[in-house]
Amino acid sequence: MMLSWLELRLCLQGPVGAAVSTDPTEGEDLARKERKRIMELAQSRGMQRGSYPQFDVAVKGQKVVVKFDMPSTCNVSHLIVDLVTHIGLEAEQHGGGSEVLVRAWDSPAARQITLNPPKKNSTGDLYEDGLCILIFEPLIGSDYSEIEFIKRGSFSLKELEALISALKVAGEKDVKGSSGKGKKNTPRKGSGQRSKHIPSMEKIISDLEAMGVRVYGFDETSSIPMDGTVIWENLAGYEPQKREIEDTILLALQSPEVYDDIARGTRCKFETNRPRAVLFEGPPGTGKTSSARVIAKQAGVPLLYVPLEVVMSKYYGESERLLGSVFSLANDLPDGGIIFLDEVDSFASARDSEMHEVTRRILSVILRQIDGFEQDRRVVVIAATNRKEDLDPALISRFDSIICFGLPDQQTRMEIAAQYAKHLTKSELLQFSSATEEMSGRDIRDVCQQAERHWASKLIRGQVPKDEKGEPSLPPIDEYVSCAEQRRKSWPDRTRWTSRSPALKLA
Repeated sequence: MMLSWLELRLCLQGPVGAAVSTDPTEGEDLARKERKRIMELAQSRGMQRGSYPQFDVAVKGQKVVVKFDMPSTCNVSHLIVDLVTHIGLEAEQHGGGSEVLVRAWDSPAARQITLNPPKKNSTGDLYEDGLCILIFEPLIGSDYSEIEFIKRGSFSLKELEALISALKVAGEKDVKGSSGKGKKNTPRKGSGQRSKHIPSMEKIISDLEAMGVRVYGFDETSSIPMDGTVIWENLAGYEPQKREIEDTILLALQSPEVYDDIARGTRCKFETNRPRAVLFEGPPGTGKTSSARVIAKQAGVPLLYVPLEVVMSKYYGESERLLGSVFSLANDLPDGGIIFLDEVDSFASARDSEMHEVTRRILSVILRQIDGFEQDRRVVVIAATNRKEDLDPALISRFDSIICFGLPDQQTRMEIAAQYAKHLTKSELLQFSSATEEMSGRDIRDVCQQAERHWASKLIRGQVPKDEKGEPSLPPIDEYVSCAEQRRKSWPDRTRWTSRSPALKLA
């Protein structure tokens, strides 16, 4: 049965309008208390540390969540039967046994089911405060399924007994062959066999593209191949920023051993000095994405462009899992890669009491992943924003460098215009650059395209003459200036971007 969004929200988040504490210390205290109860109960049952999977306890919104991975040796069917036995009601028909309510949800990225005790409250609504057990199987990225115990407030003793029993079953080895996922098991359809749990390059790219990630720089799969046009020479102006990008990112990707040798020679305890995250700040159309593509091209690694719609999902828990899968797959790339998070301010804004819970969880994933990058991996996160002031301070502190892409100055605007209107004279380019003041490189490109379209329509209608050779004439400077004025009238307020600094031209 397909699990609807509304059913899943009711099951996992509880009733709308319930009071939520804004004090983070209360949630931390509750999580510590629940962890202590679990550890004490496990010890009383004779379970030694290491005999069961590690688990995390956290408070998410209105719920306490206990989560752990199911090892590849875990017999999942045994685990489900054990859970149903502990939380279900005794069935009076169909030969006895226990009953629970099972709901399922399927997507290209994952499968999941929820188990709930079949109880109703006084209003007849199901499970507002009751236990919900979620079993999550990723179809992309991770090789291990997850299980979550979700409850508003503290767990009852019976619920803790079910959790402890699940941990015990998950820690047991299935001598008949696990029904979990591991290298001895039959691989998922279409997944291919993994060697030493590290997927092939083709498999990684395929998984990423199935999630909606655009992969540049991998010739066999990229829909927009990285060809010779993606070079610094085709990007006008912005020389100081180009040098900063090369020094901070590009050279570290090309020659990581040099940076590591310096770190080993200067530090008592080795810790990589290579960048893990860089922020590109600036108005739209100033070349932030183009710069990332140049870096990937010159470093010889794929660029993983993560659109906003890939990250944001209406289903509970999927957004952060999808983003986590992107980071996990990037770490498996044999030669490293660049993760490009566009419009990062849309899902990593400042954490406050009004922040949406999904946004809060996504931000937590980004922070954990940046902090947890393996030192021997060549993975760099490049985030782009035009609203740095809205970003969470904790995220800003993770960036090794912040590179500002301002609007182009007059000389740069002339260079950009010359790329798209090479027939104009130097004086005409100067006139055009004055008409495009406060415009980005993308604006100038669009103005040139619009001028070409207008002029072509006039030629077709016979409103303008051909040149002296009888060939179609080219747009004059007046056409470009007119189109620039039309575009300026359609602008939103740009007072915040009036500062002058050289900017990249879109190639």
